[in-house]
Amino acid sequence: MAATNNSFLHGSDYVIGIDIGGTHFRIGAVDRTGNQIIPPVREKSSLLFNKDNPVQVIIEYISSYIDTENTKSGTLRGICLGLPGTVNRYKTTVISCPNLPGFSHMDLATPLSEYFHIPVVVEHDVILLLSYDMQEYQLQGKDCIIALYVGTGLGNALYIHGKFLDGKNGVSGELGHIPVAGKTDPCPCGNTGCLELYSAGKRLEYIHSHYMAGIEFSDIFDHYKEYNVLSEFVDFIAIATATEINILDPDCILLSGGIINMKNFPFDDLCCRIRKYARKPYPEQNLEFIRGKVDPFAGVYGAGIYMWKKLSP
Repeated sequence: MAATNNSFLHGSDYVIGIDIGGTHFRIGAVDRTGNQIIPPVREKSSLLFNKDNPVQVIIEYISSYIDTENTKSGTLRGICLGLPGTVNRYKTTVISCPNLPGFSHMDLATPLSEYFHIPVVVEHDVILLLSYDMQEYQLQGKDCIIALYVGTGLGNALYIHGKFLDGKNGVSGELGHIPVAGKTDPCPCGNTGCLELYSAGKRLEYIHSHYMAGIEFSDIFDHYKEYNVLSEFVDFIAIATATEINILDPDCILLSGGIINMKNFPFDDLCCRIRKYARKPYPEQNLEFIRGKVDPFAGVYGAGIYMWKKLSP
């Protein structure tokens, strides 16, 4: 993402990108060329959304954020918000958001659009991350891309035949909520035995506290070959990825997120395990893996990229 250049960007049309996570709220302003016109900022979600009316909090924060010299002579063209939950196909309403339950069943787009008099879109955060990564890794010409973002949860985004896959209800790509046979652990989504419970951050925290408490969490994968439970953890990620590969036969597989980018994470072993479970001879023989990097503001920039495409004729 290009750096801010105030002399060039003063007066530019811009959109607001917002990434609302269970831990942090991030916001930025992006012009048509992908430049920041105000440096993005980050706040604690718990401090902002400990009130009864999160919509009013967002309105007030946006209003304060854009009240700068860089934006006063420009025009706000749209707002895009990403959340870690399911969103309806009309991109207006959060259906379910287990890590931020106050947003579940909430129409965010309508009141913001009415207040700012511009288009507002609400989207699943992983779609916005993939929007950013597609530009970062020049993947726009690919016909089928699958992306897994392994962090607190198992995020999944799909780009097929020139568009992001929504599904009938807008909730496609919930790979982390495929049930695992024989597992009955409760999932925040309301089901039991979901794949995400065994292949993402919560499981890694459990492994650390129950098997590796004497080791710094950031150093877990230094001991990958010593603990079978870590091998099993990576295997679950591989099974999830290969399941989707065998269904969709993608052009490329983007693997990213905080877990994938931990120190000494066994990325090569993960790719080998995915190949093991992939259908033979194809797609196994020509799988293309891309290891994404973590940018704390990727969701904000991705929201800007996504919104400008929505506004394009």
